[in-house]
Amino acid sequence: MSTIVKQSWKRCQESNLNAWEKANDQIISSKRIKEIIQENHPLIQESLPLFNKLAPFLLSTEHIALLSDRDGNIIHTVGDPVFANQAQKVQLQIGANWTENSKGTNAIGTALIAQQPVQIQGEQHYFLENRFLTCSAAPIFSPTGELLGVIDISTRKEYSHPFALTIACMIAETLQNRFLYAEAQRVIALGESPVVKGEPGKVPLVGLDRDGRLIGFNEPAKQQLGAEALGKRLPQEYELAGREVHDKRPRLFTSGSWTDASSKTSESDALKSLKKPNTQLKPFPRLAGSCPLFLQAKMLGQKAAQVDFPVLILGESGTGKELFAQMVHETGPRAQEPFIAVNCSAISESLIESELFGYESGAFTGANREGRIGKFEAAKKGTIFLDEIGDMSMRGQAALLRVLQEKVVTPVGSNQSRPIQARIIAATHRNLPEEIKAGRFRADLYYRLKGVSIHLPPLRKRSDIIQVAEHLMQQIAPEQPSELLPSAKAKLAAYSWPGNVRELQGVLVQAAFLSDGDNIGEEHIQLEGLTEEAEHEQGIPSLRETELVAIRRALHSSGGNVSKAAKLLQIGRNTLYRKMAEYQLGAPFYMGEP
Repeated sequence: MSTIVKQSWKRCQESNLNAWEKANDQIISSKRIKEIIQENHPLIQESLPLFNKLAPFLLSTEHIALLSDRDGNIIHTVGDPVFANQAQKVQLQIGANWTENSKGTNAIGTALIAQQPVQIQGEQHYFLENRFLTCSAAPIFSPTGELLGVIDISTRKEYSHPFALTIACMIAETLQNRFLYAEAQRVIALGESPVVKGEPGKVPLVGLDRDGRLIGFNEPAKQQLGAEALGKRLPQEYELAGREVHDKRPRLFTSGSWTDASSKTSESDALKSLKKPNTQLKPFPRLAGSCPLFLQAKMLGQKAAQVDFPVLILGESGTGKELFAQMVHETGPRAQEPFIAVNCSAISESLIESELFGYESGAFTGANREGRIGKFEAAKKGTIFLDEIGDMSMRGQAALLRVLQEKVVTPVGSNQSRPIQARIIAATHRNLPEEIKAGRFRADLYYRLKGVSIHLPPLRKRSDIIQVAEHLMQQIAPEQPSELLPSAKAKLAAYSWPGNVRELQGVLVQAAFLSDGDNIGEEHIQLEGLTEEAEHEQGIPSLRETELVAIRRALHSSGGNVSKAAKLLQIGRNTLYRKMAEYQLGAPFYMGEP
């Protein structure tokens, strides 16, 4: 036995599977099979032409080919009907689960665990009832390396074909390349490398987005570049040494030259308009602040409002991601169309498709009799805001990726697709690259959403806390806003604000209430209500953050007098001026001394 087979048998024995007993023969319900097939629609759609080409070979050699999803569920079969009938006696059919936990050592289940091609011959099967089979399986990977499923070719052990495993591997590789061509703007064949020399047909392919970033590759290219190359620009030497084999960027011919253009959204025209001298970015009136970190994010948002690229807003909870998304929508050309916000973390996994894509009449128990349109259709030509996208279930991510790729939605219970025209803005407080490494977020979806990436700084890192507080006071009491006294400002500036702007607003509402319309002093700023757990989540502040807080407190305590503040800090005045410049503390509030 090979090492892979020995390891599989050991896993089966450790799971207390009895080889002489009958294996799990349960077939998934027809309703669940339909759901699984719908979830794996792109995989099945790309596989069908390859299965059809393989059918004559399967018929003449008494083989069948099977497609399973990443969970070991068989979702498609084709091949010799006589052997297919025999295979059904051990549930080698659509709706059966062939993971090792259910069927012991077998090509599908073992290939899913080993994540490499496997052939299980006759007696190598763990369960006695399966030992009349010889099965050859190869895992299918997406262009980002995510396991999608398995291709399996099976027959009676005495009819085993010597090329069955090779054919399964070729189909799996072809599928990965098909997905790469479908998702990438450009595909480049890299020059031959030592890793793939001597392997005919193993052409290393990389897929690039419109900005030249690498969004996927096949296995030979992954071996050549390394998995860490995803999301980065392809080094120029590789692009020059390679050859372009696919380019679906639309082209506009003008004066004998061509430029890229978008056939649907005219993104290049929008970008050109930003470069015109007379183009003025529209202000974001509801977002106040003078901190350079915030102003940089605001400028990116103003530019993003004028184009139709996807926008991904990153930031901690409470930093104002939804308000920022609204400003991008309201200052762009889609301002008169709907803005639809969706909290992805609040939708249950079973309802995600009906919420986003809608459903037909009678699609499921409890459904509205007339059916209902989903959020994407409700957004029309406006904006759909996918808040907390990092908390969306894997099932929801797969469904969303399909919509972003195909630009259509299919309501639950319908077989008719409907085009969508809404702009996508997504937001999350999570570190998506880390979520991808942990297997909780799809890399291919991340690169689809990450058109323009904007990071909103947490309040503790902003140098304009007092300005933000005064802006919020104008909103809380627009007719007679209470004034913040120096002691109140000092207390606000010295705090770390784990809840960010949302917490600041809550504190100021309470302060306005406690002050009864008078000026707000230190005694009105109530911060003790925060739990120790919330403070613990902040962790230990960095040295830079601690220094910034100390300087703010000294400046507030001294009423803006730099000399007095320097004495409180026990440093020279010139050193304090240098630190103030470094931390951009140049607002009028701090400049009490000329």
